Amino acid sequence: MRHTAAVLGSPISHSLSPTIHNHLYRKFNLELEYIAVEVKEVEFNKWIRSALTESKQWFGFSLTMPLKESICDSELSDVLVLDEQAKRIASANTIYRENEKWRVLSTDLLAFQYLLSKHSFNSILIIGAGATARAAVGALEKLSVGRQCRVQVLRRDNKRDAKLLQAAGNLKVEFNDWSDFQEWESFDLVINTVPNDGVVELAEKFHGCGVLMDAIYSPWPPAFTAAQLRKAKPVISGLELLTAQALYQFQLMTGKNLEFDDTFVEVLTLINQH
Repeated sequence: MRHTAAVLGSPISHSLSPTIHNHLYRKFNLELEYIAVEVKEVEFNKWIRSALTESKQWFGFSLTMPLKESICDSELSDVLVLDEQAKRIASANTIYRENEKWRVLSTDLLAFQYLLSKHSFNSILIIGAGATARAAVGALEKLSVGRQCRVQVLRRDNKRDAKLLQAAGNLKVEFNDWSDFQEWESFDLVINTVPNDGVVELAEKFHGCGVLMDAIYSPWPPAFTAAQLRKAKPVISGLELLTAQALYQFQLMTGKNLEFDDTFVEVLTLINQH
């Protein structure tokens, strides 16, 4: 039986994660495989408990929405150890085995840290207030130690404000309703975390910013990315975020250390061809 990792979610057939992980397994001559498994939210707890306790096949899992949030709310503490940062941001996308225990954390947060640490920002706007936004805020909180950062969050309503403030820790965050927002160009960095269908009208008002980080990559180019590129301004793409979080997952699941920057460029080139 070949040891297997999987990305879980629904729908999941579109996922690029198998392409990334299987490429890395071949690169390191690992007799492992990575697959996509359709798992709906209503069946997740039962499915993952069975996989973790009754099967020797699995060595790791990647989670998509809404399972990133489900894993933090689920009654699985007897079989999983949830990382403290994942608890704070109420989101986790990675299950891996360490010292005979199954552990859960957010490599989304690590990926945001990796990509944003290459820049310096004082004024930041985040579009959306869900799990991806909380991972971004959690990363910014770590990167902003000793610096004054102005962070604003643009969202439709205030239903998720409390969770986002919890994720922010010591980072000061202000909230704005996006219905009449016009101040795009005053921000060094804009991070979009909302799928394309939800921001088309909002993106029509966007005329560029210092740097755009767009967590969305399908369909390509997403609305905010297209607007930023028309102004010939820099974009950190959703494919870069996908690549970085997957490399952290690979390291955690296999115990292999990567030449991270070089492998990042290699894998990003690979998935840009898909």
